Amino acid sequence: MSIEGRTAVVRAVKIGKAVEDPVSADMWQLLYWPAKAPDGSIIAGAGRGEYLRVIFEEMGVEYENVSAGLREFFWENHDAQPYPVLSPPTIRKGQFILSQTVACAKYLAVEFGIYPQDPVDAAHSDQIVTMVHDTIGEGRNAFHPVKNTMSYIEQKEEAKPYIEEFATLRMPRYLNIFERFLKANAERGEFFVGPSLTYVDLQVMFMLQVTRSQFSDHWPTYDAPMLKEFLDRME
Repeated sequence: MSIEGRTAVVRAVKIGKAVEDPVSADMWQLLYWPAKAPDGSIIAGAGRGEYLRVIFEEMGVEYENVSAGLREFFWENHDAQPYPVLSPPTIRKGQFILSQTVACAKYLAVEFGIYPQDPVDAAHSDQIVTMVHDTIGEGRNAFHPVKNTMSYIEQKEEAKPYIEEFATLRMPRYLNIFERFLKANAERGEFFVGPSLTYVDLQVMFMLQVTRSQFSDHWPTYDAPMLKEFLDRME
């Protein structure tokens, strides 16, 4: 990762911890589905949890991955929740708990000092990050056209035309607005907002990595030179 001033990444200090285990007041936790089931089949992969994981790791903050007992915690044993949360990804530390990816990303950005101080920059940051997750949400729908609670593998054939339509029609439109966001800040630096790294850059970076991976055949054809250069710098 080549941009000057970025910290070394860390990985989670404990993998697969159970949600009912004692919660430390000094250690962040990321509650998210396990990547794979016991039989080896993919459940969630990196998923939306990665948009929070990348913040912990970029900022060098140790955290625990909590992946066991989540269905009971979120959907059955509500009394175990110190504050109501609906589903993963969720962050937790002591008695503090928060869900919804965009809200969690913003909270961590403020906590770790990568959220803009200027009110206008802050507003623009929120706009861009919301757009990131709008893009991901619409893309996910294309991969789950039959039922959003079914795995992609279970509806792979039905999803093919929806994925192709998203990749050819919708994704270029989203990439265009992100290209314009980056161009709008070009006089201030090589980031999306202001002269230095913010959580916006990390959210966009992972979205672009997912786009490149999921739509590898289309990626070379996308007219987004500034975005591709940005991704190269971030990696």
